[in-house]
Amino acid sequence: MLSYRHAFHAGNPPDVFKHCILVHCLDHLRRKERPFLVVDTHAGAGSYALETGYAAQNREWEGGIGRLRRLEKIAPEALPPLVGRYLEAASSCLTGAADKGFPATYPGSPSLIHRFLRERDRGVFFELHPTDFALLEEQFKGKKRITLRKEDSFTGLKSLLPPPERRACVFMDPSYELEEDYPAVKTALEEALRRFSTGLYITWYPLLAGTGKGGADFADSLMALYGGNRCRVELRHGCERQRGLRGSGLIIYNPPWTLKAALEEGMDNLAELFTPNRGMWELAWQAASAKTERAE
Repeated sequence: MLSYRHAFHAGNPPDVFKHCILVHCLDHLRRKERPFLVVDTHAGAGSYALETGYAAQNREWEGGIGRLRRLEKIAPEALPPLVGRYLEAASSCLTGAADKGFPATYPGSPSLIHRFLRERDRGVFFELHPTDFALLEEQFKGKKRITLRKEDSFTGLKSLLPPPERRACVFMDPSYELEEDYPAVKTALEEALRRFSTGLYITWYPLLAGTGKGGADFADSLMALYGGNRCRVELRHGCERQRGLRGSGLIIYNPPWTLKAALEEGMDNLAELFTPNRGMWELAWQAASAKTERAE
């Protein structure tokens, strides 16, 4: 059950895709003075060395952050704000090995989240894998705004909602290595929405070729859970005949009002960068079916 290690996939196209959107959402939360909570339900190790260890074995990052980093050096003017702001936020971890044109370390979602927290904000990171949790503890030791929880986030999330701040972003990024993850995600979101419907929820899911897992049916079931403002954005970097992961998507409840324009301006760039002449992306944006308080 605890065999999955995200380090194998750190910095690959799905990582860059989801983190670009996470950074945009965190940027939006900071626009108001009121404090907020950010929950990372599957935090992993926090950050990842790319030239050693698991990430160096398949080098998936070369087609993701490596390719993006090279474009940044060659033609920074070609980067749309969605991508440029992400690179700016990740800059402290994307240094090193600059002479070779690639980063030495990739920031996981906890590292990115921590960069956006102000003194009055909080972060709660869940991680079950004992090795990754130890690395997470090492990275965030002494960080007063961060709480680490070595427990199942699918059941632990509800204890945090509604937050006293009345503003929160929940980033749900499971591996989906287990079949049970799919219904667990849906159940956890149902409970979270019942407790705190005005939060900002970002849920990642894979697009897997040749299986019934993930994809349109699962995404549609998550979109149907909530009647307020929500969107689905998918990035495909493979073809239907390809085995394994051919892309991924995000379901976002109460997305920032600025996100639609940012996606329309920036996603063509990411799709073309990751899969020249074959990359595709789609956006489905649904407004609230009834008057709903906007999550800001």
